[in-house]
Amino acid sequence: MELLALDSSFQPIAYLPYFNLQWTREYYKIGQFSVQVAAASYDPAMAYLYNADRPETGIIQKVELTETVKGRFVQLSGYFLEAILNDKAVYPTYYANGSIPATVVAMLRQYKDDIPLLTVADAPAEQADETSWQETGGQLADVAYTKLQTVQHSLRCRYDYQAGIITAEVWQGLDRTQEQTANPFVTFSDGFGNLTEVDASSDRSNYKNYAIVAGQDQEENRKLAYADLSGGGYKRVLFVDASGERWDPEEQTEAEYLAGLQQKGLDELLNYQIIQNVDIQAASSGFEYLQDWDLGDKVDVIVEDIGLAMQARIVTVREVVKQNNHTVEIELGDKKLTDIQKARLIY
Repeated sequence: MELLALDSSFQPIAYLPYFNLQWTREYYKIGQFSVQVAAASYDPAMAYLYNADRPETGIIQKVELTETVKGRFVQLSGYFLEAILNDKAVYPTYYANGSIPATVVAMLRQYKDDIPLLTVADAPAEQADETSWQETGGQLADVAYTKLQTVQHSLRCRYDYQAGIITAEVWQGLDRTQEQTANPFVTFSDGFGNLTEVDASSDRSNYKNYAIVAGQDQEENRKLAYADLSGGGYKRVLFVDASGERWDPEEQTEAEYLAGLQQKGLDELLNYQIIQNVDIQAASSGFEYLQDWDLGDKVDVIVEDIGLAMQARIVTVREVVKQNNHTVEIELGDKKLTDIQKARLIY
């Protein structure tokens, strides 16, 4: 991977030789990078790292100098370009009514303010269910990622080096499961010989599928809504205090306010789902990265030893380039486990 260093005005400085690069792409949150270079190669004017073969551009946010017997080195790290959206907050209150992708696009356009070079692309053309929701005070990118995850969409900011513009866009990975015919399928399984260094887990200890969402007012006058993912089966109930969600009759009908409470419940239930998670190192043979599959794609995963068979999105791609060796690890699952959550599964 070639890295072109850019200054704060996105003007090129130089291609940056490096010893170790970690490029972590994320689907449901902002990705990040870390790269080690010789101190002599670093220029304090460097502000961004651009790669023409990846949609991400890194923002250099942390610079560390170290000296060893092997020489002086600089470690550059930071988040990808989506982080600039978190320079802005969703305030005053944003009232949304429509599909999640369309309302997120409208929110980005309304609150992006003076971010340089930024334009916001139209929402994807596919039809989506409409809902209502409101947000007060959240960071712009974080709110967008949270809302989009409920419909398995994502957010990214692409820098067009030739045109000199940044395009924020809502997008969704391709469906590559065997039950569809629009795209060539991809399956990760022992049968395909591409489950290398697999780490798989299934955790239902925190599972909830039904939310009671309590909005403004008190006792018998309190506004209530319900988010039901039980499918008519046994309900595992979660109570959500949404008293901070205020109904403004000049902005919303009561039905839209209640629909917003229901969406709040769906957002909260994301944190209480059955967690099925698979980490693998992509095999050098078989399906090829960036050609057969990419970040965000929905694929089939089969881990026979624990009876795990699921359709899952590729939510993380970790690339490491070191000593001319390029390794790719991927994480698949509808909900990512944190390191703390993973630790409590080990007994």
